Amino acid sequence: MVGPQAESQSAQIRLELPSVKYIDSFFQAMTEFERVGDHQYSKSMTREQFPGYVQKLHDLAAGKDLKAGHIPSMEFWIIDDDGYAGRIILGLSFTPSPERVGHHVGYAVRPSKRRKGYATKALQCLLDEARKLKIYKLMPTCGPANIASRKVIERNGGVLLGGVSNDDARNGELRFLIDLEAEPAALNSGSDPSMTRVPDKPMLYSRSFLKALQKGHLRSRQYLVASNSLRSVGLGSKW
Repeated sequence: MVGPQAESQSAQIRLELPSVKYIDSFFQAMTEFERVGDHQYSKSMTREQFPGYVQKLHDLAAGKDLKAGHIPSMEFWIIDDDGYAGRIILGLSFTPSPERVGHHVGYAVRPSKRRKGYATKALQCLLDEARKLKIYKLMPTCGPANIASRKVIERNGGVLLGGVSNDDARNGELRFLIDLEAEPAALNSGSDPSMTRVPDKPMLYSRSFLKALQKGHLRSRQYLVASNSLRSVGLGSKW
C-alpha cells in the first residue's frame, strides 16, 4: 500500500531523457540493483564508458544500430531530488498480431525508491509522452506473481488480455492493454446504456474484439459493455 507520504514523494518525480549529468546517481542505483540480484546493466561498464552508453540510448530511439529483430525504443529516466531513480521504456513501433496489440512498455525502479509510488507515477508520465508521439495503445507485461507491477499497470488503465484472471498465478507473463483512445461506449446503438460503466476489476477481451482492435477499427472501450457476453480467450505468451 502506498501511504500519503509516499504519494507526496512520487509527485516530485519527472521523466527526462538519459543524460551524463546523472552519472553519480546512476552508478549508485546500479550498485543497488546488483545488490538485490536485479541485473539491469552490465557490471563491467565503467564511468569512462558512461557517455557512450547514454549516446547509445539516444541512438536506439532514433533507430540507429539496432540488433536484428529489435525495434526503436525510447528510454526515459525517472528523476527525483536525488537524481536517477530508475528508467521506463516505450517501444516506438510494433507488428500487430494476436499476441501483440500495443507498444512495449518496461520499467525498473531502483530498490531504495520502491514502494513509494514511483512506478505508478512514472507510467502515468509515460502515457503523456506516448500521447505526444501519437501512440495510443500500449501493452505492458508482468509476471503473474508480481502483484506490485500489476497494480501499477491497472492504476494506469491497464486491462488484462487473455484468459487468466489476476488471481490466477501461472508460469508466463500477464499481458495488459492500455488504450489511450478509449471512451465508454455501447457495443451497438441498441445496447442498454446502464451497462456502460468502468468495471471494478479488469476484464478480458474476446478474440473478435482483438482482431478489430489490431485492424484499427475500434476507438472505444467496448469491453466496458455487457462484460458477461465477452468470451475470454487464452493467447500465447510470445509477443
